[in-house]
Amino acid sequence: MLRSLTETLGRIGFNCQFIQNEQTLLWNKLCFLAPLALLTSASGKSVGEILADAEWSQKLKFAVAEACAVAQASGAKTCPDQTLAFFEGVPPTMRSSMQKDVIARRQLELDAIGGPIVRGGERFAIDTPVTSSLMSAIRDKSSG
Repeated sequence: MLRSLTETLGRIGFNCQFIQNEQTLLWNKLCFLAPLALLTSASGKSVGEILADAEWSQKLKFAVAEACAVAQASGAKTCPDQTLAFFEGVPPTMRSSMQKDVIARRQLELDAIGGPIVRGGERFAIDTPVTSSLMSAIRDKSSG
C-alpha cells in the first residue's frame, strides 16, 4: 500500500522513497538532523556558512560519519556520502530549529537529537568526539 502511494506521488512530481526497514528510516533522518541541529546551534551559522567554512565543514563531515557509524552498528543502512550530498541541496540560509531555540533561550531537545549517537557510540565502542563536543558547546552556550 505505501509502496504504491510512493509510486503515485512520484508520478505527479514528488521525490519520495519507500524505506521498508524502520531502523534505516529513523537513522537516516537522524544522520541528517543531528549534525544540522548541532552544527548550526554550536556555530551560530547557517548551512551555507558551515559549508563555506573549512573548519565547520570538516566538523560536519565528522559528525555525519559518527552518526552513520552508530546507525550502521544499530542495523541501519546509511551512507555518509549521501547524507553530505543532501546538505549541498538545502537552501544555504537554512538554520535549525534548535539554533533558533538557543537564541530564544527555549528548552532544547539536545539529548533527544545528539544523545542517541553518543549513547550508541558508547554501546558499540564507536568514538563520537565531534558530536560530544558540539553538544557540550551548545550546553555551555545555552547555560551562559
